[in-house]
Amino acid sequence: MPNQIELKDVKITGGYFHEKQQMNEKVTIPATYKQFYSTGRIDAFKLKWRNGQANQPHIFWDSDVAKWIEGAAYTLIHKRDENLESLIDSVVADLVAGQTPEGYFNSYYQTIEFSNRFTNRNNHELYCAGHLIEGAVAYKQATGKDSFLNAMCRYADYIEKVFTDPGRDKNFRTPGHEEIELALVKLCHETGNKKYLDLSRFFIATRGTLDGEKQTNANWASSSYAQDHLPIADQTTAEGHAVRCLYMFSGAADIAREFNNEKLKKACETVFNNIVSKRMYVTGGIGGNYSGEAFSYDYDLPNELAYTETCASIAMIFFCQRMYLLTGDKKYMDAIELQLYNAVLSGISLYGDRFFYCNPLEVHPERRDYFTKIHNSQFAPEYERPEYFGCSCCPPNVIRLIASLGQYMYHVDNDNDGEKIYVNLYNSSEFEYNGVKIIQETDYPRNGEVKFTVTTNKPVELILRSPAWCHNINIDTPDDSEEEEEYYDEKTEFNSMDTGNYSFKIKEAGEYKLSLNFAMPVVELYANPKVHYCAGRIAVKRGPVVYCAESIDNGENLKSVAINKIPDYKCEQSQIGGNNIVKIKCDAEFVSDNPENSDDLYSEKPFKSEKKRLALIPYAAWANRGRSEMLVWFLKNRE
Repeated sequence: MPNQIELKDVKITGGYFHEKQQMNEKVTIPATYKQFYSTGRIDAFKLKWRNGQANQPHIFWDSDVAKWIEGAAYTLIHKRDENLESLIDSVVADLVAGQTPEGYFNSYYQTIEFSNRFTNRNNHELYCAGHLIEGAVAYKQATGKDSFLNAMCRYADYIEKVFTDPGRDKNFRTPGHEEIELALVKLCHETGNKKYLDLSRFFIATRGTLDGEKQTNANWASSSYAQDHLPIADQTTAEGHAVRCLYMFSGAADIAREFNNEKLKKACETVFNNIVSKRMYVTGGIGGNYSGEAFSYDYDLPNELAYTETCASIAMIFFCQRMYLLTGDKKYMDAIELQLYNAVLSGISLYGDRFFYCNPLEVHPERRDYFTKIHNSQFAPEYERPEYFGCSCCPPNVIRLIASLGQYMYHVDNDNDGEKIYVNLYNSSEFEYNGVKIIQETDYPRNGEVKFTVTTNKPVELILRSPAWCHNINIDTPDDSEEEEEYYDEKTEFNSMDTGNYSFKIKEAGEYKLSLNFAMPVVELYANPKVHYCAGRIAVKRGPVVYCAESIDNGENLKSVAINKIPDYKCEQSQIGGNNIVKIKCDAEFVSDNPENSDDLYSEKPFKSEKKRLALIPYAAWANRGRSEMLVWFLKNRE
């Protein structure tokens, strides 16, 4: 079964992920710190706010800063930065100085209502604690500094004492907003202290079993909204707040793996299948209901009103990573790839300093302008990313994901059959592990060619993921000479596997080369007819990348555009603001703005149309050139 690698063992050296990591390091991390400083989040850790002052601490501010610290720490693993470390050290020093004798820390409760700590299940205390724990673990791994980690161990010890007390109020025994469950598993792995793993298992096993907790959610929310309607092991559908649900199932997958809990594993598998087969957008977007940032019912996937929070897709990646470690099934890595190249990276601009909270699949700017002008709370998706939003969970979440991309690329396994290295995401990189070095060179996903050089001091087997979207893979080893071909035939073995992956076995120490070429034709996707928002429409995809159209390229009224029956898709290299993209063009029919009936609201005559080339760009690249309509699902001509 595959196991997690250490981030220090992977260095991303070029290509798509490298571009994102460079942007993250140079732009996103400092820009987000600046926003957090100016809004009072950083100074909140000093616990000096007093009534009447600006920037009153909020119940979830600690989590924002903690995620920023975690993401910044990951960048320090490969390149130490004294200035960045000093910023983190300053926050940590404030936390340590403000921590109570019992170990408690929360910048909101310690300045606003200290006497009410751990009394309001809806107020994110354990959620904030979980993110602080994750930040502390990452910072210790990156720098070796342990004051933050020690402080969080004291906090976790206090939480364990409070929440496992048999006399504890039954209305608040488990988190309102889940997250600490997976953080405690990380804390156990870092410290070796099993009581943190046991506390995580306690939260997972207890959730959904207490009638009192079902009555303690926000007054408009049901128990299913808070994932309290059933014990986790009995749940079969993804319910409620999407981020909370997926953080919870991430923790559940951890516990299922740590304790070999088959019933919990089955629940995780069932909920994953419910999501990907009935409740996930073609982009990978998760949680279509803007009321409560929540999952809706099966096949309810509105495009313009899609909420699809960036954090929800990141949470889905966390869940899928754990499910892959639990089962070894590549379908979870396929899901990670879809989320990453589409629903997650649409949440950050190509320039790294603007963000989307929501990621709709259809946008009409006039709708947003209207509701903004009349100060109406009716949801309408934004068409330009803002630099900042008050509920600022998504920017630091994107930071920590981008900074940790290496840990999703490779996995390892030492079993009775010998050492295996799993290659699950493709990007230029260097991976060194236990006497094996893999150099990967590619511009994936802009093209499908991937080259490997493997240097090993022993036999090893590479397991290469075959993406679910790819139906034609060309695989080559060097054959420039008869001698070289004979060398590879004798010392290596290449096979397709029942899992859908490919096995490249190296039988002796040496240096070996291998190349993959994933065919990336443009394909059209049809939604199940039960998704009535997409009836008669198609989505366009190339490789793992979903495409969209913007009016800035094509003119307005995109929803009336119909792609031709024979579209003649052509790919071309292009750029948006210096960022390389692959643009797709195809034949389509556009409703023309002709004077005969263009101003009529309704007409007995059909509006005239004209044939033009439709330009499509990667969905993650939309909203980087100003005000524009956007569309993912297109009409399809059948003649």
